[in-house]
Amino acid sequence: MTETKLKTIVREAVELDREIQRMAERLKELKSLLVKEACGREEDHEEADGGGTRWVAEGDNECIARVNFPAPTLKSKIDADSKDYAKLSERLGRLKEKLLQPVLAYRPVADFREQIQLHFSKPDARAIITLAETKSAPRVSFETKEKAAA
Repeated sequence: MTETKLKTIVREAVELDREIQRMAERLKELKSLLVKEACGREEDHEEADGGGTRWVAEGDNECIARVNFPAPTLKSKIDADSKDYAKLSERLGRLKEKLLQPVLAYRPVADFREQIQLHFSKPDARAIITLAETKSAPRVSFETKEKAAA
């Protein structure tokens, strides 16, 4: 790729990134307005599959927007040291052991990679570290200079 072509791609990517950010902000504002309106029209809510409710509004071009108010979901875990656990445990009484499962989880220490490299050979360290990692997608960021107003 030539330098000229590369510069053109970078410029286009930065301009597109700016436009997407602007549009994403506007979409966020519009969604917020729709949620606010839906909250004020509870009488128009209908039951949704799986619990909760939904509100539907039609646009002037026959498109529709749905605002879903999902039913509460169960917590994926309840910390045994939390106030919620203490209250829940008390309320469950002798059924606690039947209705709650203890789960053991491990988290790598802050300097995990360095510690592994200290204690294992290079190939073993790499294999161990790989087992504790998740893949990350490449990320592109831009440093943009806004043009000064004329």
